[in-house]
Amino acid sequence: MDLFVREYGPVGAPAIVFIHGGKMSGWSWEPVVERMQRYHCLVPDLPQYGKSFQHGPFEMSRSADAVAELIRSRAARGRAHVVGFSLGAQVGVQLLATEPKLVDRAVLCGTVINTTRCVRLTQLVLGTISRTTIYRWVIRRYRKARHVPIAAAKVDEYREDLRLIKDAQFASIVVASSGFTVPESLDKSDSPTLFLTGAKEARLVRRWAAALAQKMPNGVDRIALGMRHDWPLRYPDLFSRIVENWLNGDALPSGIALPESGCR
Repeated sequence: MDLFVREYGPVGAPAIVFIHGGKMSGWSWEPVVERMQRYHCLVPDLPQYGKSFQHGPFEMSRSADAVAELIRSRAARGRAHVVGFSLGAQVGVQLLATEPKLVDRAVLCGTVINTTRCVRLTQLVLGTISRTTIYRWVIRRYRKARHVPIAAAKVDEYREDLRLIKDAQFASIVVASSGFTVPESLDKSDSPTLFLTGAKEARLVRRWAAALAQKMPNGVDRIALGMRHDWPLRYPDLFSRIVENWLNGDALPSGIALPESGCR
C-alpha cells in the first residue's frame, strides 16, 4: 500500500515515523517535526485519512503493514524510530508486535486497548453509537471546547479531514480502535518503548499504558504531569524534547514522572 507521506530532514539521518491520531491526519505532527530537523522524519497519512483516504477502510493490521512497508522502502538501514499518538499509538503497538526488527525505539502516547472479555460486544455498541447524530454532536462540542490550536495555514487541511470522515467512515474507525487488544507477540519485541499518558487522562488509560509496558522486555511507563490526552500536539516543544531524549537514551525532562504504581 503506497501511503501519502510527508518527508522532512536529511535522507541519510536516523529515521522517525510519526503516526497521527484519530482526529487529524499527518499534517498535525508538523509543529513537532519542525523541531526535529536533524532526523529524517516520515509522516504518513493512514488509510482512510487525508491524502491516503482512497486506501481505506482503516484496519489496524493493514495500517501497521503499510507503515512497515514505508520503513523498508524509505528509512536508512530499513529501520526507524516510531512515534505514535492515540490511534497512531495503537498502530505503533501492532507494528512492534508484527515487525519488531523494523523499530529501533518508540514513543507511544495515549494508547487505548480493550482488556474486556467482550471485545465484539464493545465494538458493536460503540460502532452503533458512533453512527448517531447525538454522538457526532457530542464529539464536535468536545473538539470545540478542547481543541488543539490550528495554524492558519493548516485550517483547510483540518476542514478536509472533517469533510472526509463521514458517519459511516468514522464508525468503522471507532470499531477498529475499540476492538484493539494487546497483540500476542508483543512480548517478543525488545525495542525500548516509552508509553506516555497525561495525568489528566482517565485512570483506565494509565492502566493500559502500564499493562503494555509490562508486556514488553524494554517497555517503560511514564506520566506527563498536568496533561490531557492531546498534550503531544498542544505542547510540541516539550514533546519533541521528550522524544529526542528518549531516542538518545538521555534522562526525560522534568514533568515526566513515574506512575503511581511505581512501574519501570
